[in-house]
Amino acid sequence: MNKIWIILFAASVIALCFFNPSDVLTGLLGASGNAVKLSLELCAIYAVWLGLFGILENSGLSKKLSKLLSPIINKIFGKNNLSDESKKYVSMNISANFLGMSGAATPLGIKAIESMQKDNPNKSTVTFSMIMLVAISCSSVQFLPTSIIGMLSNAGSNSPTAIVLPSIICSLLSTTITILLVYIFHFIFDRKKKRKEHKN
Repeated sequence: MNKIWIILFAASVIALCFFNPSDVLTGLLGASGNAVKLSLELCAIYAVWLGLFGILENSGLSKKLSKLLSPIINKIFGKNNLSDESKKYVSMNISANFLGMSGAATPLGIKAIESMQKDNPNKSTVTFSMIMLVAISCSSVQFLPTSIIGMLSNAGSNSPTAIVLPSIICSLLSTTITILLVYIFHFIFDRKKKRKEHKN
């Protein structure tokens, strides 16, 4: 991945040197300044939400949240596939993604995977629950894109919340399709595995 970014950066700088050499340094400095500004803005947003999730966990509210989302989690992941600890982190991860805080959801997702790995009988392979969690996290499951709203607001947008409805529609479609695909591929590979075991 680093090589790809280096190639893209080098190609951009070379192209700019040929077509508009006077703006090379200005463009690099301007882009760097914008990157630092964006990073600080996102840090402020994530700090608020990570602090909130920290309070939820320390106060015990995360367990109540886990119970609230338990029917949905059981339906998607399977009723007996997750321990109580795993359900807690999965529910917090999904909640963070719902709120559009994918960056804040990442450490919660890592904790959920670590908890799932403890119950994994075969440590060298991934479980269905792990695959499902990663797939859902990557499917842009968010009903309130707070990060994007915050960025649009900071950029001076007149209607930063206009992205909410399209985000909900896209999230519903992408997440539903993702869950279905995970189940389909799991079914296919499970059948292949059983056939292979039956032949042996």
